[in-house]
Order: sequence, then structure tokens, then C-alpha cells
Amino acid sequence: MTLPEPVEFVEFLAPYPVATQTLARALRQRLVELLPPCIETIWDATNTVGPSYGFTEKNADHFIHLPAYTKYVNIGFTQGASLTDPEGRLQGSGAKIRHIKLTRAEDLDDPYIHDLIRQAVDSAVQVPEPVEARTIVRVMDGPKRRPKPN
Repeated sequence: MTLPEPVEFVEFLAPYPVATQTLARALRQRLVELLPPCIETIWDATNTVGPSYGFTEKNADHFIHLPAYTKYVNIGFTQGASLTDPEGRLQGSGAKIRHIKLTRAEDLDDPYIHDLIRQAVDSAVQVPEPVEARTIVRVMDGPKRRPKPN
């Protein structure tokens, strides 16, 4: 899939350290290239900034996300607890969501992570018609928790 980088994504990342901004932007680009046509939602959420992906605009149908934190970015799998993970790389203890911490853009070149992405795509809520790749932007109301300037 190809999608231009949304200006809002860059703006939402501005409070983060430059290294984290660069990482988040590079990981987003790599993930977009790996995914089939789907809907990207750029979130300016309370605790983090990042894109999520699904075949519908419904938040509950998103299957993968890339939240940025101060020094790293997670790749999160909405149905991660049900993915096949023989190496036990997925972290998390909730009923559904699992993640892997990414600290380099090259982390997304790992065939193991590619397989997890494939599983997430295959298990995602699908729609009968082909999806037109597009980006939407959502901003949560209320205060934002962002990294403090040094």
C-alpha cells in the first residue's frame, strides 16, 4: 500500500524527542509498504500519538497500531493474544492486545514480525468490497500526556 505521510502525524509527534519522531515516521512508512490497502487512522490520543490500521473506519476493527512513546515505538496487535508466537516475543497480559517494542526502523525487516503482521491482517475484520487506501485523523479530547522537554 502507498499513502503519503500526513502532515498532522508530523505535527502530533513534535513534542517527542527528534530520534523518536524519526523512528515513528520511518516505522510508519515501512508498515504502510507491508500492508494491503486499508484505512490508516492517525491518533492524537491522551497517552500517545500513532497510526492504527483496519479495513473499516471502526476503531474496534483496527488490527495493528504503532504508538510512539518517549524513547521507542510499539507495534501493537489488537488480537495479539490469539496470534501464533512460538518465540514468545509478544508482550502484554491483557485479554487481547499484545505488542513488541521497536527501537530501530530495521526491526520491521524481521521475517518473524512480518509473519505476525500477516496473521494480524488475516484475522482482521474484512469487508466484501476492496478498500481504498486512505488516511483519517482523530484527536481525542482532553489533556495530552507528552514527553517533557529536556
